[in-house]
Amino acid sequence: MRYLRFANSVLRGNRGLLALLLFMAMFRTAVADWSYVPSGSMEPTLFAGDYLWVDKTRYGPTLPLLNTRLVSWNQPERGDVVTFIPPHRDQLFVKRVIAVPGDRVRLDGRDIFVNDQKLAVEYQPGSAWPLSAEERIGERTHLVQFGSDPRRPASRDEFVVPQRRYFVLGDNRDNSADSRFWGFVEEDRIMGRVTRVGWSFSERRPLRERLAHRIR
Repeated sequence: MRYLRFANSVLRGNRGLLALLLFMAMFRTAVADWSYVPSGSMEPTLFAGDYLWVDKTRYGPTLPLLNTRLVSWNQPERGDVVTFIPPHRDQLFVKRVIAVPGDRVRLDGRDIFVNDQKLAVEYQPGSAWPLSAEERIGERTHLVQFGSDPRRPASRDEFVVPQRRYFVLGDNRDNSADSRFWGFVEEDRIMGRVTRVGWSFSERRPLRERLAHRIR
């Protein structure tokens, strides 16, 4: 009985804090979450030190920390930047969706073909290493970069993306561990769509882009 009285006393004295914690847990499950970027694999879109705003309303709610999808009502689209758990590690990754279930993909060096259509890449004028370019997926464009010492697999591959699987790449194409190395991402392992850099401590990001910066 003494322990029950103590527990009731703690609950009564911390109702506000408990309500706040419950609200935050529900918010991070159903509405939005935030994730830290630890590496440069998504440069020049994201930098190490960015904190990302992850939209949970796009694909369906997921449990924070447990990284478990509760229900799905939409699927990722080509060009979406997503957070997910890869097949080889129990850790949150962030990459860009290049191909969706049923797509036929061909990789030929730096050239990427999706359903026999080459992704258009336009290099920025005067760009030196690392090379900066604008890539187009359908009607959507985003920046990518290429290094002088590529780490990508040397083989040429052609495959069809299986059902409920996604092919993802980092925007830093020559310095990213992604689907070229460890395979496809399962649909229910995708946690949400990244829409903004919520805030950033990266010295490489311009000051005007360090708060609520929308990403492509």
